[in-house]
Amino acid sequence: MNRKTKPNSKLAELIHEFEFQQENIHPEHWEDKSYHKLIDYYSNKGALDRALDVVDTAITHYKFRTEFYLIKANLHIKQMGFLEASKILDQAVKLAPYDRDVQILRVRLLALRGHCEEALLLVEEIKLIFHKTDISDLLLIEAFIRETMKDFEKMFYTLKEALTLNPDNVEALEQIWVSVEFSKKYEESIQLHLNLIDRNPYSYLAWFNLGHAYSCLGEYTKALEALEYSFIINPQFEQGYHDCAELAIQLGQHDKAYEIYSELQLQFGFDSEVVAYMAECLIKLKRFKEARKVLNKAYKTDPYNDEICYYLGLCHLEFKEYNKAIHFLKEAIIIEEYREDYHASLADTYVLLNEFNLAETHYAKAARTGLEQSQYWTKYICFLLERKNYDKAHKIIIRADKYSVGTDLLFCKIAYNLIVGNKAEALEDLKEAITDDASQLFILNQLVPESKNDPDIRGIIRYYSNL
Repeated sequence: MNRKTKPNSKLAELIHEFEFQQENIHPEHWEDKSYHKLIDYYSNKGALDRALDVVDTAITHYKFRTEFYLIKANLHIKQMGFLEASKILDQAVKLAPYDRDVQILRVRLLALRGHCEEALLLVEEIKLIFHKTDISDLLLIEAFIRETMKDFEKMFYTLKEALTLNPDNVEALEQIWVSVEFSKKYEESIQLHLNLIDRNPYSYLAWFNLGHAYSCLGEYTKALEALEYSFIINPQFEQGYHDCAELAIQLGQHDKAYEIYSELQLQFGFDSEVVAYMAECLIKLKRFKEARKVLNKAYKTDPYNDEICYYLGLCHLEFKEYNKAIHFLKEAIIIEEYREDYHASLADTYVLLNEFNLAETHYAKAARTGLEQSQYWTKYICFLLERKNYDKAHKIIIRADKYSVGTDLLFCKIAYNLIVGNKAEALEDLKEAITDDASQLFILNQLVPESKNDPDIRGIIRYYSNL
C-alpha cells in the first residue's frame, strides 16, 4: 500500500507568500528558519536561481548573518559561478574574518578555480588560527587540493593526519583509498588502518580499506577476512559485500562468493545483477539445477538482463537442451551484442547441432569482439582446423598475431604447420610453447592426435618440460 506524504501546509504558505506577496515579507513576520526551508525547497528542486532570490531577501533582513552569505556562495559554486561566489565570500570575510566556515569555503573555492598553491598557503595561515583539534575539515579540504594537484602522496599523509586526530572521520576514511591506490602506499596504509582498528575495532571502513591494501600486496587470505569484517560490522555496507565476493571469485572460492551474494540478497532484496553473480558461482560449482532455478525466477522479473539470459543458456546447454540454450544465448546477444563469451558459447552450441556455418559466424564474431583475448582466436582457429579449412585457418592465425598474444595461439600455429607439412617450423615453435606454458599442450593433442607418437615431438616435450 502506497503511503501518501502529508502535505506541509507551513511550507506551502511560505512558497505562496514568497512567490506572490513579497512586499509583505518583513523581518518580524519571517524567522531565519523560514528562509532556510525555502532555500532547501528550491535547491532540492534544482531551481537554484529561485533559491538565490530567497537568499538575497534573507540577506536584506539579516545583513550580519554570515550563514546566508555562505549559502549564497555555495549556490553560485553549484552553478559554476566562481567569480560571483568569490565576491560574496569577500563580503563574508569582512563580517567575520575569523569564522572557520568562511575560511574553509575560501580555500575550497580557490582550489576549484585552480589556484591550488594559493589555497595551500591559505590553509597554512588558517591552521595557525584554529586549535589543532578543530582542523579536521581543513585537512579534508587540503586533501582535496592535493588530489586536484595529483599529489597523491601528500594527499595520503594529509588524510592520515586527519585520521590520527579522529579515527572515526568517515569522509577521510572514504577518501584515503584513492591516495593509497595512486601513491601505492599499501604497507603504510596497512599499518595506519591496523592502528585505527586498535583504537576502534568496529570501524567498518577501516576494515574495508585494510582489505584492499592486503589484496594489492597479494595477501589474499587476510584481504578476504578484512573485507568480510566490513559488512559483518555494518550489514548495510553494500560495497563491502560486492568487493569481498568479487575477491572470492578471483581466488576460485565460488562457494564463499555464493554465500556472500545470498546474504546481500537477504539484506537488500532482489537484484537481478546479484542473481547473475550467484548463478555464475553455482555454474562454476557444477550446481546447474540450483542455478537454473534461481535464473528462471529472475528471468520472470527481469527478462532484459543479458547475463541472466546467458547463464540460462549455459544451464540448458549442460542439460543438452540445445534449442533452449540457443534461444537464451541469442536473447543475451540481442540485449548486449558486444560480448565475446556470448558469441563463443552460441558457436559451441551450433557445433553440437552440426550447424557449422552458424558456428563459424559466431566464432568469428567472438574473435573480433575480444580482439586481444587469445582464447577466442584459439576457438575459431581450432574450429577451422577441425573442419579441414586450412587456408582460412592460416589467414586467421596471421590476423590473430596482429591483435593478441598467447601460448594457446602458438600451439594452434604448431598444429597448423604439422598438418601442412612444415614440421621444422613447428618443432622450433614447440620449444618456445612448452617452455612458456606446457599445460596448453592439450590443444596440439586435440588437433593433431598422432603428434603424441612422434619421436621428435616427444623428445622436445621431455627435454623442455616435466611432462
